[in-house]
Amino acid sequence: MAIDRNAARAFTARWAGHGYEKGEAQKFWLDLLEHVLGYKQTESVLFEHPVDSGGFIDVWIADAGVMVEQKSLGVDLDKPEPRQGVMKTPLKQVMDYAEELPLNQRPRFLVTCNFSRFRVYDANRGGRAVLSKAPDFEFTLEEFGEHPEYLGFIVDSKNSRLEKEKDVSIQAGGLIGRLYEMFEACYGDENGQPQIDDDIRHALNVLCVRLVFCLYCEDAGLFEKDGFYRYLKEAAPGDIRYRLQRLFKALDTPLDQRDPFDESLRNFPYVNGGLFTDETEIPPFTPEMKDLLLNEISGPVDWSQISPTIFGGIFESTLNPETRSQGGMHYTSPENIHKVIDPLFLDDLKAELAAVEETPGLTPRQKTNRYKDFHHKLCSLKFLDPASGSGNFLTETYLQLRHLENQVLFKLQSGQAAMALGEDQATGQRVSLSQFYGIEINEFAVKVAEAALWISRLKANGEPGMISADNNKHDFPLLEHANITCANALSLDWNQVLPAGQCTYVLGNPPFIGARNQVKAQKAELQAVFHHAKNSGNIDYVACWYLKAAEYMQLNPGVRTAFVSTNSICQGEQVANMWNPITDLGVHIDFAHTTFRWKNEASDQAHVFVIIVGFSCQNLPKKLYVHAEPDAEAIEVEAKNINAYLVDGPEVFVWNRNTPLCDVPTMGIGNKPIDGGNYLFKPEEMAEFLEQEPQAEPYFHPWMGAKEFIRGEQRYVLWLGDVPPAELLRLPLCRERMSRVQVFRQASKSKPTQKIAQTPARFHVENIPGVDSIFVPRVSSERRDYVPMGFIDSSVFASDSALIIPGGGLYHLGVLMSRVHNAWLRRVGGRLKGDYRYSAGVVYNTFVWPEVTPGQREAIEATAQGILDVRAGYPEAALAELYDPGKMPDDLKAAHERNNHAVAKAYGVSPKTANLGRFLTASHSDCADMRLTPRGAAYQLSPEASETEIVTHLFHLYARATAKT
Repeated sequence: MAIDRNAARAFTARWAGHGYEKGEAQKFWLDLLEHVLGYKQTESVLFEHPVDSGGFIDVWIADAGVMVEQKSLGVDLDKPEPRQGVMKTPLKQVMDYAEELPLNQRPRFLVTCNFSRFRVYDANRGGRAVLSKAPDFEFTLEEFGEHPEYLGFIVDSKNSRLEKEKDVSIQAGGLIGRLYEMFEACYGDENGQPQIDDDIRHALNVLCVRLVFCLYCEDAGLFEKDGFYRYLKEAAPGDIRYRLQRLFKALDTPLDQRDPFDESLRNFPYVNGGLFTDETEIPPFTPEMKDLLLNEISGPVDWSQISPTIFGGIFESTLNPETRSQGGMHYTSPENIHKVIDPLFLDDLKAELAAVEETPGLTPRQKTNRYKDFHHKLCSLKFLDPASGSGNFLTETYLQLRHLENQVLFKLQSGQAAMALGEDQATGQRVSLSQFYGIEINEFAVKVAEAALWISRLKANGEPGMISADNNKHDFPLLEHANITCANALSLDWNQVLPAGQCTYVLGNPPFIGARNQVKAQKAELQAVFHHAKNSGNIDYVACWYLKAAEYMQLNPGVRTAFVSTNSICQGEQVANMWNPITDLGVHIDFAHTTFRWKNEASDQAHVFVIIVGFSCQNLPKKLYVHAEPDAEAIEVEAKNINAYLVDGPEVFVWNRNTPLCDVPTMGIGNKPIDGGNYLFKPEEMAEFLEQEPQAEPYFHPWMGAKEFIRGEQRYVLWLGDVPPAELLRLPLCRERMSRVQVFRQASKSKPTQKIAQTPARFHVENIPGVDSIFVPRVSSERRDYVPMGFIDSSVFASDSALIIPGGGLYHLGVLMSRVHNAWLRRVGGRLKGDYRYSAGVVYNTFVWPEVTPGQREAIEATAQGILDVRAGYPEAALAELYDPGKMPDDLKAAHERNNHAVAKAYGVSPKTANLGRFLTASHSDCADMRLTPRGAAYQLSPEASETEIVTHLFHLYARATAKT
């Protein structure tokens, strides 16, 4: 979120002349953080936080590395005050507080403030002597109103704890990956190639998980300082293996059962939890392995700074052979996880907690009871991730619940509330790992998830301001654990892991595997889950988790679910196939994120396009998070109903149709030769062929595929299907080509292809209309505002990478090239990666055309011709260049805008409105609030329509049109 200068001015006006340290500091800083800086983690900001010396930190923004010493209005920021028996200036107070913290918690930025003046000190500039000389910069409240960027460092991602945790996690994952490769080399053959069976791989995976756990504990203060490092440093490389075996056994042995005379292990705690229970093989260490472990992995890296949410995914992708083969280090960022958990439950929980404080007229006892009720609710929630992987959704959810619990406990620490806290302590009720359940098919991922959740608990216990009590008071031994089951989630009854009656939320990121990329076993699993569904063979693998969740929720309609998925499940033909059996179970979509780019790799490699869908059997308020572009921030839109296409529109399914819904010419696919390339020629190849056989010239035709049409390339096709046999006798080179085609088809594994080997002169798919046609590429870049289309004459053969409309005219071309039709394509058409995939059955045949007057039809014909005329003025430019968003000529943009205007008018938009230009110039990224104007039983686009609005309008037209059929 950008810093809001207008909000800064309003903030300055609100607080001018106000400011009492004890009574208004919290309101002042929360107002500044939320409304001016757009700081999103305000629940983690600590106020009046006690320190060991007896003082209190006024404001501690730990995630941003900022600490504030706040004074009342008018207090001199240079004047010493008595604090803990010593005279201290505000700067000395905040420096003392900072130095009382562990090194990894100390803030970088120190701020002193008296409501009217701010002083900022950067601890990276130097120590006490340097900072005491002068602040890095100083400004007044009035100056802040004009320059809110003065406090921009608070929201600068470079200074955030989350960014530092990400960097450390990526670094740590890479180092562990290198160590793992050294372990593998210990089992190499005479050529140095690793020979690892499943048992050895299991042992190495367990070893790496244990090492990571020890490294974290060492740097987080859970082991004696540098204890793990010193324990191994003393050993020769050949003894490291033996030392690790002894250490792991000790960590699984209660202190009173250990060898009392073994001094080297005396200071290591009893960990328990099962992590160190089994004895597994450890390879012998070489000097290089010892050096890497101690001098690159243990020594320089602060393992206490890793994020269990991020590191679990990186760790698994680094060591899991199934993911290592894909390359890169994969992780799911906390930001993306929050796109799921915030609207699913976290936003509501935060609002519920805030309501206790903000509800007027509550007595202290009533507030205490409400806080207790809320705390009991937190402790009763149960979460299931049925594709838990390395546990990142569960770890982030656990950490967020601990933060909320800490806020409640903080409220219950004073007066009568302290008695309530004591009662809760007596019952031992706390947010616990036992509330979290997962199903994961990969054994190693299960081990990583278990370790990540334990580290999450230990990390939460050590976070600034975290209140510990009862089962969270002692870090070790580990007495609680999550419930991660190693099993196939599609063949397992989820009730065996967590009965639906006990579950509150289902969440996660099930695997993305398209219908055409599934192996035989996955297809069988999908058929088993969708056993009664229509066209289930054309459904993505991830859909299985949706239907399983819907069936699970039948046993407890109070359960809510949210999954991350590829956007293909809400686009194209499979939407109806997948969602129809799900909605038949009474499932409603509660919230959704439209398509955005899922950047989940540390190596910044390929990204996928995803959506998020939250659903339940309840009729809850709907929220639609619209991403204008795949990389854009979401705009929240309240919706009346969210259908399976993630549109605020009627609950209808766009089924594949064989004929158009309206009275328009038929669209068909182009020609598919299946010829092994023998009938296709580049210009020079055709010229060479005709030099040898000039009488074949009448049988060559321009060949137009999507590539040739968009890039302006030329190819030709040899069409012999209608050549009389007597003529073929005079064409030996043509017969030779036919022979090659026949051999190629006979060698195919496809029976239909083998069959057409009997007629080698003909194509597998033939569409040769003999009239001029509209040409539509089947795939077009998602970067373009318009799909390039045009006419081809009767002599041109279109390939199967295109669709053609024989006899289509300028009117049809104008509507198809309009923003209205492109909006329909983007929503109901399929995608190939991120690109648009046009389909006759799902896009063209289902599109509702406008009911036009003769004048409107003529206007659209004129604007369509105008587009063609402008394009003809650039004979040297290919359509790829003309329709590149960064290169599109202004006159071509204007021609398309005139066409949009004409089509919009045909759909009911008045051309005389002052705001019409907004509809015409709005790109597909424009996501304005929705405004639909009912006109009787129909709907009409308003003058300020955006693409979101256009699609909603079209869905209403589609629902009305299909209701008649």
